[in-house]
Order: sequence, then C-alpha cells, then structure tokens
Amino acid sequence: MNLTLTEKLLLLALDDEKGVFNPWASGFEYALAGSILLEISMVGKIELTDKKIKPISNTLINDDLLMPYLNMISHSGKIRKIDYWISKMANKASDIKAVLTARLIKKRILREEEKKILWIFTSKRYPATNSKPENEVRRQLNAIVDNRATPEMEDLMLISLVDVCSLNNEVYGKEKAKASKKRIKKLVEQSKTNAMINSTVKEIHDAIMAAVVLMIATSVVTTNVSTGS
Repeated sequence: MNLTLTEKLLLLALDDEKGVFNPWASGFEYALAGSILLEISMVGKIELTDKKIKPISNTLINDDLLMPYLNMISHSGKIRKIDYWISKMANKASDIKAVLTARLIKKRILREEEKKILWIFTSKRYPATNSKPENEVRRQLNAIVDNRATPEMEDLMLISLVDVCSLNNEVYGKEKAKASKKRIKKLVEQSKTNAMINSTVKEIHDAIMAAVVLMIATSVVTTNVSTGS
C-alpha cells in the first residue's frame, strides 16, 4: 500500500494499540510541518532562496492535505523564511492530524474510537486496524539502518524526520537505536548529499532539518523555564 511521507511519519508516531501519539516524540508538530514542506518541494511547487520559501507554481496538487498549504504560501503576499512556515504549519498540527487520520481510516489502516475522561470529556483515539503498512515501513527503515537495504530518497527524508523528533527508540528499539546512533547520523548526513535528491529538494530538506532542530530546542528550553525545571 502506497503511503505518503507525512502518512508514514504520523503512523510511526502513533501507538498502535492505544491509538495515541507517542509522548516522547519531541517537537513532533514541527517535524510534521517539515514533512508537508518536503512533499510540496518534491512535486516541484516551491524553491529555497536565501533561506526563504518561494512558490514557483500554485497549480493544483491532487492532495487534500498539501494544496491548502501551497495556497497559503502562494497567497502570503511576500516571500517568507522557512522557519516562519514551519512554525505556522506546526500551529495547524491538529488540523493536519485530522486530515491524515481521516485518510488512514479511509484506507482501513486506523479506526477512530472515543473514550470518556472523568465521564465528561471525550477523547479521540486512533488504534491500528491494519498494522501491516506501518510494519512494512518499520522493516524498511530497520533494514536500511542495518545496512541490508539501499535507501530511496523518501527513506532518507523519513529517517531524518524520525531522528529530529526523537522517535528513534520507538522505530528501531531502544538498544538498536543506541547501537546504531553513528549509522543513523551517517544516513541523515547522506540525505544532504545523495544524488537521488535534486538540489532544490536537498536545500529545502537541509533548511527544514536545521529549523526544526532549533525550534524543538527552543520549545524545550521554554517549557523547562516555565515549569522551573
């Protein structure tokens, strides 16, 4: 079953049984925003100029998730920095998750459940109905980390996104993630130089990763200061 980069990232961040997002996914909203920009760049609709995202086409994308954000960039009225768009899209994380979960429910990968909290509030959860697509993604990433498979362009991007939002333990297992730390770092670096990735996408990928790392670090510091940690 074909899954988009953003769908894969969301599945990896969800607990299959509980249907809730992994609490250890640090700054997941920023990584999710980054994955959308990467997908838009992969279909040739944006480019990077002086660390700013420039729309080069706003023709229709046959994707109900990407098109609103391409329109947002195209009708902004000015060329804005990449961290501006990541921050703005991260603020729309709940909307992004809603579109993705609905799409994955339609594909019969997830199901929606409602759970009462204190018999008053309702919480939605999305446990897996079909774990095979996600398991296949996990197998592929683990095979790449183990050096048993050659990564495609999207694999390298997903490995970068998983790494940047601290999902390595979840995806590879704690022991393997620790043992494979150097290999994962090498793969992340490879994503910056791989010949399969065209120069425009590569520039955007590098800028997104740098911006996401900075934003996650800033949000962690802010949280620690506000809680007195």
